Amino acid sequence: MKNVEEYFSLIKTYKLLANKSLGQNFLVNSDTAKSIVDLLDVDDSDKVLEIGAGLGSLSYFLVEKGNVDLIDIDERMLNFLNENFANRDNVRIRRQNILKEDLPSYSKIIGNLPYYITSGIIEHILLNAVNAKKIVLMTQKEVYPKLLSSFASPISLLLNYVCKISSPINVNRNNFTPVPHVDSVVFSLIPNENIKNEDNKLLYKLISRLFLYRRKTILNCLTSIIKDKDEAAKALQELRVSNDARAEQLGIDFYLSLLNILKSKGLTSKIV
Repeated sequence: MKNVEEYFSLIKTYKLLANKSLGQNFLVNSDTAKSIVDLLDVDDSDKVLEIGAGLGSLSYFLVEKGNVDLIDIDERMLNFLNENFANRDNVRIRRQNILKEDLPSYSKIIGNLPYYITSGIIEHILLNAVNAKKIVLMTQKEVYPKLLSSFASPISLLLNYVCKISSPINVNRNNFTPVPHVDSVVFSLIPNENIKNEDNKLLYKLISRLFLYRRKTILNCLTSIIKDKDEAAKALQELRVSNDARAEQLGIDFYLSLLNILKSKGLTSKIV
């Protein structure tokens, strides 16, 4: 394998291959790439997934550790990865959409996420990577505060329920080619036992549906789902929540309790 200087110099020459529609920006600072991979704490027992491996900025350091799957949807990136890493027994390189990837077998997950599909990827990870011990993600800087708030959105509610999120590490835009318009951040997610909750997909569906009607009261939102205003009012009364509350004002404990009530009344089929 090429040494670090040769490899990252080669990446710089592929600048024109970046596909804007796929949100491709290649990390060309080897020190930054290594420090991101080091955050994942990979050991020989880990099975690792890299999302959107691209030209292998992170892959270069990942392949030295554990068993690694590198996936991307761009055939040109896969050709590059195969040229550089296919001879390693611990590496598998595949064309795959992360949203279709089966995740329970992975103990560690890492990726530089394209902005246009960041939320969808994080949602897929949180709902399916039930055996993950650590997840390291790089996103546009503006994404992180939205994830941190425990009331901002369905995805932030889910994330704060199933994971502990680390403080962000800033990655200046000049570390990439082509240079993006904004800086990025790297952060870690440490899943807790809640990620194994078999009701998480149903819970997330319930939260997402209630958030569809942000201007409505929680009573009207719930009524829209279960089609029974009396039952909706009884559920909120049992939970001691005002009928006039809004979805974004309510925390994860409310949604967990509400789901349990709907299950007890045989109303979960209304959610899906």
